[in-house]
Amino acid sequence: MKSAFLYSLNNDLTPTLMVAGAVMFGAWTVAYGQIVLTGFRDKTYGLPLPSIFLNIAWEFIFSFNLVADGEPALVWGNRLWFAVDCVIVLQVFLYGPQAQLNPWIRKHFYAISLASLVGSVAGLYCFTTYIGDVYGLATSFLMNFAMSILFISLLFARPDLKGLPYGAAWAKMIGTLAGAVFCYIWWPLQFDPSGTLVRPPFIQQPPNSYLLYFLYATIPVIDGLYIYLNHQRRKELRNQSGAPRSSYHVTVT
Repeated sequence: MKSAFLYSLNNDLTPTLMVAGAVMFGAWTVAYGQIVLTGFRDKTYGLPLPSIFLNIAWEFIFSFNLVADGEPALVWGNRLWFAVDCVIVLQVFLYGPQAQLNPWIRKHFYAISLASLVGSVAGLYCFTTYIGDVYGLATSFLMNFAMSILFISLLFARPDLKGLPYGAAWAKMIGTLAGAVFCYIWWPLQFDPSGTLVRPPFIQQPPNSYLLYFLYATIPVIDGLYIYLNHQRRKELRNQSGAPRSSYHVTVT
């Protein structure tokens, strides 16, 4: 999503696309900013572990043109978000071991994390090249879909809500909705009447966009469920005034 917007800065953005892109970037910036700040405050990481590893793998692949050459705006935009993901990965290595309940996982956490990072880069590269997702559009929404589901699992694993800011949940949903509007309009315009991408690597347009439409529609619904559950849990914690908070132990999520 982020790369699509940056690539289009030089390709006749309409006012609608400009507004959708601005909302998308602004909301995701707020979401990640709150997650990073809350993570340092609560001494934990604020995203599901699989999403952290996949996100930085995606940014690495599309920051260094490992799938296809991109314009400078696209490349530097990806590098900016790669830097943000590096901060989140730093939080994983700073606070991750003590967040694990299983002793074996806690003992081998760094090895597991390094293997997950390498596997995410290799697997995501193979997947994007196999399906021809040269700008990472489909993979970014698939990862977003998985992140939304995993956030619910992470919430249940952290009854004290450490590292899970409520505002970031809203910002993620708004950013996803704006990104869906942007990509729904922008992506079909990138192909000529014959169905060929108008710029290198001149791939053919997919036969349909049903997968993207499914992701555009379902991710905000799952995000809405997470917002509801997060809000309800916060109400429960407020009602437990004076009660001791549970100790912070979670499994790998």
